[in-house]
Amino acid sequence: MHQIKEIVKQLKVQDQRQFDIFYDATKKAVFYAVAGIIRDENLIEDIMQETYMKFLSNIDKVDENGNVVAYLSMIARNLALDMYNRRKREVYGDDLMDQMPDLRPEPEPDDQEVFKILDLLDDDAKEIVILHVINELKFREIAVIVDKPLGTVLWKYNKAIKTLKGKVGEYL
Repeated sequence: MHQIKEIVKQLKVQDQRQFDIFYDATKKAVFYAVAGIIRDENLIEDIMQETYMKFLSNIDKVDENGNVVAYLSMIARNLALDMYNRRKREVYGDDLMDQMPDLRPEPEPDDQEVFKILDLLDDDAKEIVILHVINELKFREIAVIVDKPLGTVLWKYNKAIKTLKGKVGEYL
């Protein structure tokens, strides 16, 4: 985490030499923040690119002492939700909801089991589990990102974990 803070300081003075290291350190968290909402691999890549561009264009506003990964995840989540809602409206507008393609890409072989298990959860619970378990964010940070009270986030997470414990044996 200290390394990320130092890289953000360098990015603030327009020193882009460390960006590849920053990207490698944060791309998994950003990927899962988007993939929890949209599963189309091309859209995920587009949203990830847009996330980093937005991050860099607002680098002066970034608090390098805060949780930069949480900030990136929030940008990615908001962009993914915007894309999801935009595509949903397009389909509604054409009355083609029944023909809407599945926006989930074929996951990597290592991720197939993870996504199969996460699909047992509703969208809110899935997002909270991804942000906590995969992105390693604290519940207070997740509450800010999903714009829900901390108690609701904790309740949904605990309920999701109980659901997964009860059903995971069916898929392993």
